[in-house]
Order: sequence, then C-alpha cells, then structure tokens
Amino acid sequence: MNQQYPANSAVSTPVVGPDDEINLTDLFRNIWRQRGLVIGVALFVGLAVVAFHFSKASFSVSQQVEYPIALTFLSGGKYPNGTVFSPRDVIAPAVINALVAQGKIGVSADTLVNALNVSYSNSLYQESEDKLNALLANAKTPQEIRAAADTALTELHDKSHGFLTLSLNLQKAGLTAAQGAEVLTDAVDTWAQLSIERGLTNVDIDRPLVAFSAAEGMNLIDVYDGATTYLEALRSAVGKLSKMPGSGSMVVDGRTLNDIRRQLVMLEGSDIGPLREFAYSNSSELAAKDPAIMVRLFSRQRLLRLEHERLTKLVASYDSALNQLSSTSTQVLNKTAGSNESSGAQFDQSFLDSLLVLGNKLGGVEMRQDLFKRRTAATEELLELEKEIAILAGSDDKTYGNLDSQSILKAALEGVETSLNTIQQQLDNFIGAYREQTLQSGGQLFVADAAPVVRGGSFQMGRKMGLHLALGIILGGMLGVMLALMRAAMISSRNNNRS
Repeated sequence: MNQQYPANSAVSTPVVGPDDEINLTDLFRNIWRQRGLVIGVALFVGLAVVAFHFSKASFSVSQQVEYPIALTFLSGGKYPNGTVFSPRDVIAPAVINALVAQGKIGVSADTLVNALNVSYSNSLYQESEDKLNALLANAKTPQEIRAAADTALTELHDKSHGFLTLSLNLQKAGLTAAQGAEVLTDAVDTWAQLSIERGLTNVDIDRPLVAFSAAEGMNLIDVYDGATTYLEALRSAVGKLSKMPGSGSMVVDGRTLNDIRRQLVMLEGSDIGPLREFAYSNSSELAAKDPAIMVRLFSRQRLLRLEHERLTKLVASYDSALNQLSSTSTQVLNKTAGSNESSGAQFDQSFLDSLLVLGNKLGGVEMRQDLFKRRTAATEELLELEKEIAILAGSDDKTYGNLDSQSILKAALEGVETSLNTIQQQLDNFIGAYREQTLQSGGQLFVADAAPVVRGGSFQMGRKMGLHLALGIILGGMLGVMLALMRAAMISSRNNNRS
C-alpha cells in the first residue's frame, strides 16, 4: 500500500539539529578572547566624551595676585618712632625703585606703580562687618541693638587697620602668577628693610638729649628745680623703654633697666629731693641776692593753692556722686520690694521689676567703678600737690642753725650733675642697643597671614561630566561586545566555508 505525504511537509515541520543551539560558554569564551577590542572601544568612547567636555569648557586667565599681611608694630596708626603710617608706604615710589634696582624682575618702576594696590582688609573682619552693616540697614532693628552694632562696627574698623592686603594686576604688569607672587613678597620685604634703615622702627622715647648743667649765676632754687625736672624726664624715658618688647632682658655695660630705675630712686631720695627742700627752706637767704626769687616763689605757691582747691572740690564731688548713686540704688530696691508685696502673685510685673533691679545693679556697679577710679586718681594728684606745697613753704630757718646754705648747695651740685649725666648716658646706651636689636629683626614689622593667592584664573568643565563619562564607558563596552561577537561570527563563517 502506498502512503501519501503532503508536498510541503519539509517546510512546515522544520527540524532543529543539535548544531543550531546557542552555546553560552563559547559566546563568553569568544568575548574574553577579544577583551582587548572591548576595552579599547570603551576607552575610545570615554576619551571622546572627555574631549567633548574639554571642547565645551570655559577658561579664564588669572587677573591678580593678593598678599595678606598683619602689621605687628602699629599703635595708634603710627610707626614705633611716632611717624604716621599709611598703607601706601608699602608701595611708595622709593620702595618700588629699590625693588627694581635689585634686578630680579624685568618690569619698569612705572609699570609696577600702576599695577600695585594696597588696602586695609581682613576676611574674618569683613564677614563680621557685613553682618553688622546688615543689622544697621534693617529698619526693624531695635535701637539698643543698633547702638551696640554701631559700636562694634567702629571697633572692627579700628582693629582691621592692623591688616593689609597687597594686590598686583597681572595684565597691567605683564607678569605670570608665579612672578607676581614673587614681586609682592619682595616688595613687602623691601619696605620693611627701608623702614628699619630710615629709623621708622626706632622707639619713640622722649628723653633728655643734652647733659644737665647749671648756668653760671643761676639761682640755686631754680637749679634744683631744673634737676628735679631732668630726673623726672629720665624716669619717664626708662618707664617707656621698659614697656618695649624684649627690653626687660637687655643687659648693657653690665646693667639692666631695673638698675637704672633704682639709681634714679636713690638719687631723688638721697640727693635732689632733700637738697631741693633745703633750698626752699632757706629761700629768704638765697633771695637776698635775687629778689625776683621771692616773687616767683609767692606766685607759684598761689597757683598751687588754687589747684589744691580745685582738686579738693573735685574729690568732694566724686564722693557726693558715689553717695547719691548708693542711695538711689537703695530706693529702687525698696520701691521694687513694696511693689512686689502689693501686686501679690502678678508674675509679669515681678519679672519686669527683677529685670529693672538687675539693670540698676549692673549700671550702678560700672558707674561706681568709674567714679572710684577717677576719685583715686584725683586723690593721688592732690597728695602730690600737697607735698609740693609743703616743699615750697619750707621750714623755719632756725632748723638748720647757722649753716651756709649757699655753700652747701653749690658743693652738692657738682655731684648731682655728675649723677644725672651718668644716668642719661646709660639710658642712651640702652636705647641704642634696643635700636640695634630692632634693626637685626625685620620680623617685628609684619607677619604674613598666608602665601600670595592668585585671583581670577578659572577652568570650568561642563555639567554632569562624571555621569556622561560613566555612560560613555558603559556604552563603549556594549559596542565593543557587539563588535567582538560580529568578528567571531565572521571568523567562524570563514572557517566553515574553507572546510
């Protein structure tokens, strides 16, 4: 019997052989064998992404270099020798000419003068000043806070004058950022050296520069008055020098400043002071040859008595103010206590009264301290004045018997002159040694807060560069895998055709 089959049976029922299945092991093996191609394509795409972002990046050239410094010598806006300081001193023409003369830079002095600038500034203070200015500009700020902010702003302005910022415009100077930083540091160093050489850092001490001597024919009372004034000037100069940093440890000719101070105390207590009192006690005898002495003595005593009356009234007014302040505080406390008793449990009124008492206490304490300090100063001045009046009044001539006062005072005058002039010379030696010490240490003028900073230069890449780079590498890896598979299929087909 013959069996009949459909004519298209081979097409409608395909037969899948074992060679038509996908072998994943062979697939990954082929990809691994061509890993160089995959990695290369991924890196190529990543580099293309980076190149694209660099083409879209923005570049800007450095505009200027800034150099912040802190001034260590500034006191009241002056150099140590008393000369007024200005920020422009740091970039003065003399400083720029000395800098150019060093030959370190190839720029003219006029170009540097136009490119350099200096100003008072400090970043930390600037932030605080901005906040205070915002408070003052706000119309809703209470009056008390506004007053406190204004006071704090004034203090910040004063403190900020101890800081300078030098800036150099690189475009005007025609220099690179590194050259600009070197110019700024050299300019500050040159200014410091010139300041020291010109004596601006010398201590400003008012002292006698001429030796003490009694003029021929001068009255002995005036001579000993002059010796007292000369001694006070030396004492004041020693006090000023001892306040200078590093002066306490100085030793000159085997002496310290404390040794000179002790010599002055001994000279006043054992020689000048007693001899001056002796001269005034014998003023009638000394005035026999010069009647004008009695006129001057009487006039001076009159002026001292008037000053004594003024100081006495001033001390009495301070006492009255202190008593009145104490009584006012007591009345406020009593009034507050009575108010609390009558108000019962009114918490708000009691709280306000407590704040009032606290404010009165704090304000009263500050006022009492200020008044007490003023009273103490006035009392000390009054005591010194009474001592001077007692010296001018002198004592009874009989106290010294029949001593020849004029011979005694003339004989002692030579020793007084020698002692005063010796101390004056020793003080000059100390001041000279301190100036030499200052000359050897230029670091006393300024301290660099930081290295010169370049401002204005920037390089800005496009946004989301990292994300784009990551996606590009992933896409490149996938493209590399596809290329590797296509290459493997082509190689396999070629081998099959050959076989």
